[in-house]
Amino acid sequence: MIISYWMSGVNNNFWIFIASTLCSLLSVLAGESIGLLVGAAVFDVEKGMVLMTVVSLGLMVVGGFFVRQIPFWILWLGYLSPFKYSYNASVQLVFNMPVPCDGSGILSACENADSGTASVQDVLEFLGVQFSTGFNVGMLLVLFVIVRILAFLALKHKKAVERAS
Repeated sequence: MIISYWMSGVNNNFWIFIASTLCSLLSVLAGESIGLLVGAAVFDVEKGMVLMTVVSLGLMVVGGFFVRQIPFWILWLGYLSPFKYSYNASVQLVFNMPVPCDGSGILSACENADSGTASVQDVLEFLGVQFSTGFNVGMLLVLFVIVRILAFLALKHKKAVERAS
């Protein structure tokens, strides 16, 4: 994070870097919670590894960074993805000021202009960012806590089954 953030040169504010790093850390902790839940719920190690691979890749795909057009029947899964909330919060933190136009025509607000700027709202809309930064961070915390509680309950149930047999 230290190398890639500063190499990108998008926002050279140290406090934005710290906040973005904390969003990434929260995403890691929420993803770790999902891994703990799968590990506690699945009895077979090989099946657990396969399931965790499918779950993590699935959550990555519906997180909004890699795929924009998600089928409507699987769209709800994105709200369980820590990648979605981390991406949204980090983008809002980093793009907190107008972005200079570069003539590439990627941002519709620039209209192939070599000068001028695209507003923060135009950039966030182009990147498909949803919800506020606070809401996204809050959802990462909720995922972290709730999924860990579910993992604890799964482990407790697993241990009760072992004791009974």
